[in-house]
Amino acid sequence: MSRVLAALAVAAGAAVLLAPRPFAIAGGLLLGFVLPGMALLGVLFRRRTLTAVERTVLTPALSMGVLIVAGLGIHAVGLRIDRLAWTVATVGVTLGGVVAARLLRRRTPVAAVAAAPRRPVGERPARMEVGENPPGMAEAHTVVMSIVPVAAPAEDEQRGTAEERARRRRLLRQFLPLVLVAAVLGGASWLSFDTSRATHDTVVTALSATPSGPVGSDGNRTVRVTATGLLAADGPYSVSVAGAAGTTTVRRTVAVTGDGTWSEELSMPGAQRMTVNLYRSEDTTAYRTLFISAVD
Repeated sequence: MSRVLAALAVAAGAAVLLAPRPFAIAGGLLLGFVLPGMALLGVLFRRRTLTAVERTVLTPALSMGVLIVAGLGIHAVGLRIDRLAWTVATVGVTLGGVVAARLLRRRTPVAAVAAAPRRPVGERPARMEVGENPPGMAEAHTVVMSIVPVAAPAEDEQRGTAEERARRRRLLRQFLPLVLVAAVLGGASWLSFDTSRATHDTVVTALSATPSGPVGSDGNRTVRVTATGLLAADGPYSVSVAGAAGTTTVRRTVAVTGDGTWSEELSMPGAQRMTVNLYRSEDTTAYRTLFISAVD
């Protein structure tokens, strides 16, 4: 089963990165909701037999937890959170879980033998006392025996210590999922706060226009076009106005002012639907586009 899981993880990762869209979507769903959780089941619940309902619930839950923790880790190290990062993280967790489960299964028999109770050196086994035949029973050849156990206070102490250790381990296993949930929620909250703080002062470039003025005798109308959020590092900007046929009728070079705002009244044909494009200095594709409808 572990080999099949590892092979599926590698195949799903290759599909996400290299295959056409339908196969990439299928591989992404497996890596996002199935494979990491199945691998972690063999590590976290190796000493327990899970029912079908438990596996059905825990598999997607653990897989989504892997997505959250992986996203926090990728963000913490300063890497870009993209398709490659998600794929490497989910495939890596799946393969790591498979390897860890195999290693733990190999160590389990040895641990069981090591934990088996041993008789201390020098301890004598229980002795058997043979008593005399009761009166009147000699002819029946009956032998009366009684087994007297040897007192072993050290063995009782060891048994108590082992039970205490087992109780502590059981409490730790029950408490660990709560700690993981709290860590995931805390990390997600921190990521949300850090992201909102980083994007609070982000400048957004916008292109807008006021309603068209009346059409003059020459068939043109005046429209005030405004650009805000212009950055000096991206300038100088340029504005072009094109008609329905794609012919440019107006072109302006926009110098970035102190507040990053530009506004100008442009003359456009009234009977045509016009397209206003804003370009950054190094762009050949419009950075912002605005459509001005025709005047009836």
